[in-house]
Amino acid sequence: MKKTKLFTLLIVVVLLASLVLSACAKKADDNVLKIGYIGALSGETAVWGQAGLNGLQLTAKEINAAGGILGKQVEIIGLDGRGDPTDSVNAFRRLATEEGVIAVIGTNFSSCNIAMAPIADQLKIPLIATAASNPKVTVDENGVLHPYSFRIGFIDPFQGQVLANLASTELNAKTAGIIYDIGSDYSTGLAQYFEEQFVANGGTVVAKVEGHSGDNDFRSQLSVIAEAKPDVIMVPWIYKDVALIANQARELGITAPLLGGDGWDSPELIEMAAASIEGSFYTSQPSFANPVTKPFYDAYMAEFNNLVPETEALFGHDGLYWIKEAFERAGEATPDALRTALETTTQFDGLMGSMAVDPATHNPAKPASVYTFTNGERTWYGDYK
Repeated sequence: MKKTKLFTLLIVVVLLASLVLSACAKKADDNVLKIGYIGALSGETAVWGQAGLNGLQLTAKEINAAGGILGKQVEIIGLDGRGDPTDSVNAFRRLATEEGVIAVIGTNFSSCNIAMAPIADQLKIPLIATAASNPKVTVDENGVLHPYSFRIGFIDPFQGQVLANLASTELNAKTAGIIYDIGSDYSTGLAQYFEEQFVANGGTVVAKVEGHSGDNDFRSQLSVIAEAKPDVIMVPWIYKDVALIANQARELGITAPLLGGDGWDSPELIEMAAASIEGSFYTSQPSFANPVTKPFYDAYMAEFNNLVPETEALFGHDGLYWIKEAFERAGEATPDALRTALETTTQFDGLMGSMAVDPATHNPAKPASVYTFTNGERTWYGDYK
């Protein structure tokens, strides 16, 4: 009998201790805001994902030192989406259901965010895409809004229009060739929007060919373009494929300027393509070329052992400060309060410029920067609205 009572007492003590520990843990969690990040932290495009995560961590450190958000400290939890839609969806589910994040930033791949958007709606956790620029990141195929999906960057129709207008008005191009990645929502969309605007400007697309990211030889497609002799060539791929296409195009004697989108945006493109991209142009977000970003650039270099930051680091910075600004406007730190505050943003000023949000589409109104390559260096060409 005594043993039974002793055993029962022991169980009660253990349960009470567990409750106390749980209460303490909950109290500690109440003082922390968990923000998730999903990006390609491994694989060929890890240079972007790691920069985004680094940028977030550095920004969280800065915000925490200044008192946090609504008096709470920020904790960044980064997961590897590998640039793959399925892996990104799995990462989002884990962040939302197991890690207890209140919002997620990422990715820079449209295909990944298109897949995550309905999951964000289902789990009611705001998702802020970085450079994912396909319109279907925030609306479905019927144009119906995903209420929990947002973005910091501009959309592909705008990017395509800027490139087409640049080709028509400033490069005086009458004809264009297009080579695009048939397996990429980003590439096919940007090619389509460029073509529509270029034709509307009175231009003619004289050759349009397709390939797949990861292919090593584009000479057969480029031969078709070479025969058509276009004034410009649209190449809406990510930088590693762009370098390969550019080098092979020049080998075939193609001299026309190449045009592309924000998938070109990496210092590695210059290293890999060198003279092959001289005189070419691409659109992207405002970047570290802007002097206003210099303090963050220096802090990043100091924090990460002189690692040169990619533009994705700026997305991490602005994404987290946008969340901070939205929470402080809302006055409370809940996912639904954040969703409403993000949607009603009329002016957010970040290192990538000022933006407002269209509540019907969750797309930001902001300019695009155009860059060119001169004497082996990337230079800012101008901002376009």
